[in-house]
Amino acid sequence: MSATKDNNSDLLNRLNRIQGQIEALKKTVQSDELDCMKSMQLLKAATNALKKFGEAYVSKHLAECMRKKGNINEMEKDLRDVISSSFFL
Repeated sequence: MSATKDNNSDLLNRLNRIQGQIEALKKTVQSDELDCMKSMQLLKAATNALKKFGEAYVSKHLAECMRKKGNINEMEKDLRDVISSSFFL
């Protein structure tokens, strides 16, 4: 298996865990007996997992871009766009 597939598998595993956390949160919110602590813990876990996924995804993307692109100015512009879209809603 290639390194790219290994990285994609890791990313997909992270997404599957996040999806499971969100489904659990959804079930907790929909239940008649809402458990506030449980829902807050699930929300925190899903949020943190999504942040970690974003970090891993951007790291992978940047590594591939650096290998593929030779134009440093274009890469810098792309990085600025990513940073801007990530932090400035």
